[in-house]
Amino acid sequence: MAADSMVQLVSYLTAQQPYEILGTPESQWVDFKSYSPKGPYDLSTDKGKFELSKDVAAFANASGGLLVCGFKAKKKQNELYEVAEKVTPFGKELVDDDSYKSVLAEYVRPLLKVQFYWYDHPADDPDVSGHYFVIEVPALPDADRWAMVARGITDNGQFIKNSWTIPIRNGDNTAYLPPDEAYRLLNDGLRTRRGPAVAPTPVADRVRSREALRTAVGMEETPVLFFQTVPDHPRGLVTGLYADGGLRDILNNQDTLRDAYAFNWASERNRPEPHEGGLLLADGSRRGLLIESDGAVTGAAAANADMLGWAMEASSVIEPRRISVFVLTEITLEYFRLVDQHVLPLVDSTWTHRIVASDFTRPPARTLAPGDDPSFPLRGAPQPATSDSWNYSWQALGDPERDAYEALSRIYPLFGLDVTANPFVDADRVITAKLLEKK
Repeated sequence: MAADSMVQLVSYLTAQQPYEILGTPESQWVDFKSYSPKGPYDLSTDKGKFELSKDVAAFANASGGLLVCGFKAKKKQNELYEVAEKVTPFGKELVDDDSYKSVLAEYVRPLLKVQFYWYDHPADDPDVSGHYFVIEVPALPDADRWAMVARGITDNGQFIKNSWTIPIRNGDNTAYLPPDEAYRLLNDGLRTRRGPAVAPTPVADRVRSREALRTAVGMEETPVLFFQTVPDHPRGLVTGLYADGGLRDILNNQDTLRDAYAFNWASERNRPEPHEGGLLLADGSRRGLLIESDGAVTGAAAANADMLGWAMEASSVIEPRRISVFVLTEITLEYFRLVDQHVLPLVDSTWTHRIVASDFTRPPARTLAPGDDPSFPLRGAPQPATSDSWNYSWQALGDPERDAYEALSRIYPLFGLDVTANPFVDADRVITAKLLEKK
């Protein structure tokens, strides 16, 4: 079996049913810890102190969560995340609550209202005995974001003086606020002292979600254009994903500009499947869509002849990896028609959109040309991609034509082009009518 929420997991521990938790994947709300002779965290070392502080701060910077000590987690073949696979209860003498509190008080800012709980393993189990130690971390209120660890750490596990880091729970992993975003946080605070309110803090980049989707749809060896949308402050599980009229039904019956064989995120052959508390809609190795349990969305479109380069390879053997302007524009608009209209309203938060072009310079490099796609060999000089890790974000506008324009305005510079070279845009938006004129 498995637990699908914090409430259910705690209820299993309270009822002394820890085996019901086996099979639960690590996620945005739970992390499993086994133990060593020094306990789940070795607080006699800098590394142990950092790991405890980092794990607690990361959950506080997301939507809160549980650090559940006494389970061994492992990533199995064909699994995207580590899963609780074995109970490993231990003696209470391995954890000194006061030491845990002291470490968090010394190294985490601001002081967090963390709760500690012990749960007993069934006394009649002939195989193992002991207890489970759970650290419950509440989410920080928006006004108090962000929690930071007041020390960085070296590769050798030693604290670095006069350093700090801001960890953020990212799926089943921990990401760190990049230096440029931390710099923006500092300047935002200074501007708040001097004048009016500032723009929202940037959201963490969910790298892990892109990697998971890429694996799920079999695009590991293919250049991929990712679209990603994340709530700046997740509120926990989105309700109604699987209900009648919910997101699963919407994905299954998408309102697209053309049929499901066109350049959108629908599929005639496959249906959205439950996945890690969310939904996965995979369409072979052409495209895929992942919606996570907190509403975050990741879309992947293959930059090959089956998707972004559709019909372009026939134009010339000289340019076998040219991207179709029309296909690029339509699938971009269709992503935001789906996400802006049906996902953003589910979470009361500001949202961040992101585009990532991965491996576009892998030989032969992907190319893009100004203007419309040529009807006969290669009118317009195609420009090669200039980076393998193109990654840009912006605050979601909630208007599909506007957000599609913002995405294209960040994609075109990858090829040394301005978005005005795209014939389907005008002013600050993609013009749907112009796309529909294209046969």
